[in-house]
Amino acid sequence: MTHVAVRQADLPRERRYPVSFLRSVVLTTLKQAAPGAAVEMSLTLAGDEWVHQLNREHRGIDKPTDVLSFALEDGPALVLPPGMPRQLGDVIVSLDTVERQAAEEGNSARSELAWVISHGTLHLLGFDHADEAGLRAMRAQEQRVLQQLDIPRCWPDLDANSSLAGDA
Repeated sequence: MTHVAVRQADLPRERRYPVSFLRSVVLTTLKQAAPGAAVEMSLTLAGDEWVHQLNREHRGIDKPTDVLSFALEDGPALVLPPGMPRQLGDVIVSLDTVERQAAEEGNSARSELAWVISHGTLHLLGFDHADEAGLRAMRAQEQRVLQQLDIPRCWPDLDANSSLAGDA
């Protein structure tokens, strides 16, 4: 059984997204990248101020970012008793940064949000973009997720040194 806790209570009501949409992005990502896995994770939508603080405290980068992933696993997955879900961790998204990036890249905020949620979820599953091969594998998963959800997106050229590779 997979469980995704979604939190966006700190955002004004008019900025919140339907929980069903947010969960569908996470669940589609999980089905694509870890089929059949029983997992638990959380997704939080917040503003730049809190994400900036987290980015500074945990990554030493003094600016907001689009998405942060805090994985509970580092290395091989623990062997769990049958039926026990794997605890992946937390994905935290700055809706302010997502909206700015969407405008800069010519995407809708919904499309940009789906991409960063998928990106952050993939990080929890162990994907990384430290090199070009990792970036290409990650981007292929993200593209499949958005395609399956029928969410159009302008995809930038892949460049492992680019800020478009994501910061998570």
